[in-house]
Amino acid sequence: MKRKNCCPIAQALGVLGDKWSLIVLRDVIFGKKRHFNDLLASPEKISTNILSNRLKTLQQESLLCCSVDLENRRSKIYTPTEKAQDLVPVLVELYKWGEKYN
Repeated sequence: MKRKNCCPIAQALGVLGDKWSLIVLRDVIFGKKRHFNDLLASPEKISTNILSNRLKTLQQESLLCCSVDLENRRSKIYTPTEKAQDLVPVLVELYKWGEKYN
């Protein structure tokens, strides 16, 4: 059984601690990318299997919702949840930090 860490930073890193989760959230929240192929076209070149895995994980963590695209029933639409929207200030600060030190 996996032990839960009581440190909030460690808990957040358990969900968001890999590069791809933050990139996917960035693209869904700020880039308004909603479809798998749109996310796949990210300049960071995420692979299909990694993207599929991260989308599944982000849904399990209640950061993304997935629904059927009414215009193309074979396609899914990914949208950020309120929990994901609460990350906007954090993502903005990460962006500012990256700009300052890179």
